[in-house]
Amino acid sequence: MNKRLKKKTAYKKYIRDIFIGYETMLENPSLDELTFQYLHEETILRRDEKRQIRFITHDKD
Repeated sequence: MNKRLKKKTAYKKYIRDIFIGYETMLENPSLDELTFQYLHEETILRRDEKRQIRFITHDKD
């Protein structure tokens, strides 16, 4: 498998994992935070003070 296809597959998995994590947080209100990483990018799903789920995506240093 070439490098570009590996990156594409890994990115699809990253996006799929974020949505599965979001659904998990909807089903389980006791979860406060989930973190997902892809190469130099990181996405955090976190509950705010109103217990709503917020997405935060930033580049890792």
